[in-house]
Amino acid sequence: MENIIYLNIDGRDTFGKVSRVSNKMQEMFRIIFKDGYENIFFTDVESGEWIEEDLGFTELAKVVGSQIRRFLKAPFHVPKILSWYKKIEKGKILNFGFFSFKSGDQKIYEIYDHNRKYRYTLVDMQNNEWQLLSGAESDDCDEIDPLFIDKVINILPLYSH
Repeated sequence: MENIIYLNIDGRDTFGKVSRVSNKMQEMFRIIFKDGYENIFFTDVESGEWIEEDLGFTELAKVVGSQIRRFLKAPFHVPKILSWYKKIEKGKILNFGFFSFKSGDQKIYEIYDHNRKYRYTLVDMQNNEWQLLSGAESDDCDEIDPLFIDKVINILPLYSH
């Protein structure tokens, strides 16, 4: 999908070229504005509000989201309440959110980054093995940090019911 959105920001009319970014769990779009500014905008799975990547819940994200919503096939939001983990380990912050559910006997975890962006889904195979089901952007293995995943899979069972 590539579209143009027209916006009024700070009393000035402008426009942006919109292209969809592949993400299995969130509506996500790259916007390139008339003045050359560009960023990725996506919906928060908990609130449905629009986020400007690495900047958070900005006024620009709200305006952009209201225009993009017109292009969506299903513009409604079904909230997912995430559990959040944040801890400082050896001077580094480990911060992620997850949404868990069961499918048969398997426990499935959707993992979200600290900026609320979906990363991938992990499945606890119940035989001391884990499976990476899917990634956010076209299953690109370069985006997978095995050290991060190892820390996450050691933390997730602590939250199981």
